[in-house]
Amino acid sequence: MSIAERVKRYVIMVSGLFFIALGVAFSTKAGLGTSPLSAIPYTLSTLLPQASYGAYVGGFNALLALAQVLILRSKCNWFDIAQQLVLCAIFGSFVDAAMLIISWLSPSVYPLQVVILALAIASQAFGSYLQLISHVGLMAADGLCRVLTQVTHSDFGRIRVITDSSMAATALAMNLVAFHRLLCIREGTIVMAALTGTMVHLFSKWLTRFEHVLIPQNFASADDEHPILGNEG
Repeated sequence: MSIAERVKRYVIMVSGLFFIALGVAFSTKAGLGTSPLSAIPYTLSTLLPQASYGAYVGGFNALLALAQVLILRSKCNWFDIAQQLVLCAIFGSFVDAAMLIISWLSPSVYPLQVVILALAIASQAFGSYLQLISHVGLMAADGLCRVLTQVTHSDFGRIRVITDSSMAATALAMNLVAFHRLLCIREGTIVMAALTGTMVHLFSKWLTRFEHVLIPQNFASADDEHPILGNEG
């Protein structure tokens, strides 16, 4: 892979990282429950406000990177883990930046909250898709999903639904124990857990031509097989 090609792929990956961060910010601002990925960090940032929301997001993702080490053990790719840890710091900064960018957003009516929630789902799923097609690295949450996909021989989108649901359930328990109420878990959290992984899967199907134009090298070895989905319909 040439230097120019690698730089292009990293730009795509980091762009995906920003879209995911923007999705986190939109879901938080929607007021219908934070995204599953950020529910635990949001709970911690409210319980212990000494650090920023983005700092907790970055720290939580670092734990997800370390979880991959526990699963893969001797088969672990240490370069991938080190790269993910760096991306965790960038991601946390992106979340704080995204929250600042849309700080003016304060929806007061339910239909507008639903629209913002839809933007959150689309943004987060598109960001995950961009990272998948970059083929140079993933954020820790997607990296964990990839590892679980390899271990279980399942579909990435389906694994994402399971991991998102698990994060939401953990945050729900934390909310009830720490605050005795649902601080950041609402219908929006459930909807995001159910739909984000599905949207990643759909983007992978719908945007094949886009990927052909953006990164034609992804199809160089097998023109009839999608690099993420394989021959799946």
